[in-house]
Amino acid sequence: MDNGERKNLDIIAETGFKSRGGLRDYSEVETGNIQRVLGDFLCPTFKAKITFSFNSVTFNMACVNLFPDDQYVVIQIDKANLRLIVEPCVYYDRDSLKFANIKNGKNVPRKCTTKYFSAMLYEMMNWNPAAKYRSMAIFQDWGDKKTIVFNLDECLQLVPETIEVGDGIQKTTTRINMPENWRGRFGYTLAELGARNKLDTATTLITIDNKTGERYSRVVPKLPTPEELIHRPYGGIRERQEIEDEDE
Repeated sequence: MDNGERKNLDIIAETGFKSRGGLRDYSEVETGNIQRVLGDFLCPTFKAKITFSFNSVTFNMACVNLFPDDQYVVIQIDKANLRLIVEPCVYYDRDSLKFANIKNGKNVPRKCTTKYFSAMLYEMMNWNPAAKYRSMAIFQDWGDKKTIVFNLDECLQLVPETIEVGDGIQKTTTRINMPENWRGRFGYTLAELGARNKLDTATTLITIDNKTGERYSRVVPKLPTPEELIHRPYGGIRERQEIEDEDE
């Protein structure tokens, strides 16, 4: 290679038209101008997700497999950050939803009829009642508990359409609309992902004592126990001495 050819290669490398090779350090990935490509753009068929319709919700097979030993979950809404948070629970939990059936010893998805919840959710998100909405799951393992988080503002809109394919024959298809804030980008940077996916595990509980009508709030750093969940609708767990005093 003569000096002229070497000079041309150097110019191409300096102007950025040629690959610069590997990373000098992993910190390059964490810079603000590098986006992680969204899984929705990368063959998402078998990835964990939830589908909302105006009267039901359905978790797909990959999603129910995230909680392989559970068939019941509780759903929590983070209105401030437009997130839906799902946690496994036991069947006798007052707020439980059966999201999976057992078939041949394994979880399989089931369509969950949730017409009141879905109507409230569609109203909150200003969604089209004629469309379905689908969101990818974010699975998080905290050691003593596990969660699945869905960002509601990242749902794909699925709109049924009838088109004519020829000779008067009509075919039903689905048009997929992406969220507006995805326009012109491949995904989010690592810093943005960290902020969007962060989950605060401290829970603020608003409790109403059914006996006195008193309403109070408290912050707890853990999930309530099954016993607390059972008794909460009836004013919470009271000390045995209080119960004996009432009997007298």
